[in-house]
Amino acid sequence: MAEVPCEEGGDSAAVMELLQQRAEGRTNFSLRCTNDRKVTIAVTVLAVVLLLTVAILTLAAKKHPPCSAPTLPSCLESGIGFGNKCFYFLEEEVDWEGSQHSCLSRQAHLATIDTREELRFLLRYGNFMEFWVGLWREGSGPWKWLNGSLFNALFDIQGNGHCAYTNSHRISSDRCSEMKFSICSHLQRHPSEVQKDTEILNST
Repeated sequence: MAEVPCEEGGDSAAVMELLQQRAEGRTNFSLRCTNDRKVTIAVTVLAVVLLLTVAILTLAAKKHPPCSAPTLPSCLESGIGFGNKCFYFLEEEVDWEGSQHSCLSRQAHLATIDTREELRFLLRYGNFMEFWVGLWREGSGPWKWLNGSLFNALFDIQGNGHCAYTNSHRISSDRCSEMKFSICSHLQRHPSEVQKDTEILNST
């Protein structure tokens, strides 16, 4: 019986097809790996950007904290803010006791002067007029502020009177019954804090 010769061409085609399939498999695997790698890199970059954004916002919030709602009112009408106080220059002539009442009716008290800067401001703004301030003494006793604290000799007080006032360039004293304008003040806090000054006034 005659042998059937092997179809070498058919075997070669089959081998080539097999090799092509394997090559395509490797290519597909390579593409899948490449795509997975790209996705991983994109996710990593996005995470880093988000972290940096959060860090920047956190630092900005610490550097510029949000403004809290003010618990204290601003100066009332006609008031002038200087430092941590509001000052009111009342051009209504009254005696020293009357000036206290005028200030209290405006939810303030006769001005105290705590620094040389405040003194310069009051003398400059007083415009050469005489204004009562909250400094007084009994007889030859020590000078005291209306709130009861002792005067610390921050400035000289001219004259022999018992109630102090400002003029163009210094603090002077006069009889408390004299008629002058008034300088009122309160810390930039709720004016109800002057209640203790009302109690001091009623006790004098």
